[in-house]
Amino acid sequence: MKGARLVAFAAVAVAAVFAACAGQKPPPPAPPAAPTPEPPPAIPTAVPAPEPRPAPPVPPPTGFLNGTVTYTQRMALTPQAEVQVELRDVSAQDAASTLIAKQLIATPGQVPIPFSLEYDATKIRGGRTYAISARIVDRGQLQFITEARIPVLTGPAQGPIEIVVVPVR
Repeated sequence: MKGARLVAFAAVAVAAVFAACAGQKPPPPAPPAAPTPEPPPAIPTAVPAPEPRPAPPVPPPTGFLNGTVTYTQRMALTPQAEVQVELRDVSAQDAASTLIAKQLIATPGQVPIPFSLEYDATKIRGGRTYAISARIVDRGQLQFITEARIPVLTGPAQGPIEIVVVPVR
């Protein structure tokens, strides 16, 4: 009988637990889970190569004519004097010559006056005739000019050019 009492006691205890649970409200539902934040974008570890830049324009090939400008008169130039050296295409007999290059030398000092005339070599054409000339202007007045044509850039290579100018009459 002890066994039957034990069984009866266990049955009563189980019934009491069920009765206690039956009177309780179910627990409220759990709140919805917060959305998980998106991870920050990945930082690239390698820097992308910059786009290639266009190559800078290639300057035209240049040439130089070097020499001196001088005169035979025994007189000094003033500090306001300027020397102009020009390279011209003188091929056309019935038309004005075409200026290829020009150098202006301000406050040249005294003779001989050195020059280095830079020109665009793409403007020089075979079979054409080119000449160099000079003039000296002092305080706005033309004082000296080249009297004779001085051919350049034709025939064999030349050394330094000497331009002798004469007084304007």
